[in-house]
Amino acid sequence: MAVVDFEHKPDPATNFPPRHSSAAFVAGFRPPDYLAQGLLQRRFSYSMTGRTGAGKTSAALRLAACVALGRPFGPHQTKQGRVFYFAGENPDDIRMRWIAQAQHLGVSVDELDVHFFPGRFPISQAADHIRRETDAVGEFSLGIIDTSASYFEGKDENSNVEQARHAAMIRELIGIVPGGPTLLTLAHPPKNAGDDNLLPRGGGAFLAEVDGNLTCSLTGTVAEIHWQGKFRGPDFAPFKFELRSVTHEQLKTSDGHLMPTVIAKPLTDEAEAEIRKVALANEDALLQELAKNGSTSVAELARNLGWLSVKGEPHKSKVHRAITSLRKTDLIEPSRSGGYTVTSKGEKLLEKAKLPEKKVA
Repeated sequence: MAVVDFEHKPDPATNFPPRHSSAAFVAGFRPPDYLAQGLLQRRFSYSMTGRTGAGKTSAALRLAACVALGRPFGPHQTKQGRVFYFAGENPDDIRMRWIAQAQHLGVSVDELDVHFFPGRFPISQAADHIRRETDAVGEFSLGIIDTSASYFEGKDENSNVEQARHAAMIRELIGIVPGGPTLLTLAHPPKNAGDDNLLPRGGGAFLAEVDGNLTCSLTGTVAEIHWQGKFRGPDFAPFKFELRSVTHEQLKTSDGHLMPTVIAKPLTDEAEAEIRKVALANEDALLQELAKNGSTSVAELARNLGWLSVKGEPHKSKVHRAITSLRKTDLIEPSRSGGYTVTSKGEKLLEKAKLPEKKVA
């Protein structure tokens, strides 16, 4: 007796799915449609997790501009499309970065088909508003939510139930905004998380509701993009951006001084090697300075090494970066009296290298 293939609509009483034969099950398959080839698929919801200051916003603005222009995002070619950006964490900072990013890409902000929603608002209550605002301009390919915490409507960021509801609410934007855009939500990891634990806050519930979790980790001025925890799709090699401090004629204080801001610039292997070479030279110079006087303040260390800003002020962030790297490699350690002490490992390096006494720019 032949087997009859009963394929019909879901049971109206239960809404349970019907049975499908093998052929019927695969008949509706559509191959992946990539927004960024090998990285981001259309109609998927992703997170990008990184600690504060690790470069999430810089990378996200770079992605927004690349999609608007149809240019590669790092090594991944993008399909040109319209972008919306929820700027909830610091709209003024994002304005500054966006102006500088456009200049670096050699375009005017008027040429970028990116639409911003500045400030925090309850997404759960704004569906009709978002639909009207986006319908007015057409279909969108990408939406960026900066950040997850800015639009969290629950009471406890570490609550599984509330984070699952939050992630599901964000995913609904795929159906609200015309075009079925890819979504990327910038997220913070648990407090005191290291680079091996860059998962969104929420005890795994938020992660379970997204299709992949990209990560952004910072070493010196180099931000690396990869993934952790979950990623639906083929694996991809980590890729990097340099976080570069830049100025722009439109970005000035009320008394006319240029205000620096930060943008992300794709990093070639050659440029990365040069940055690392300079960083090592700076670390060597600082190690030598600490061996002479480890109790000196950060500002004084910068002055002694000639590390000064364009205004002639001590470049303290440069000292902090070198200190962080020296501590990671156990070449220095905090002293009880304040400042830092060169470890026995650091002393052996100084003796072996016989580092010349010179200042590094």
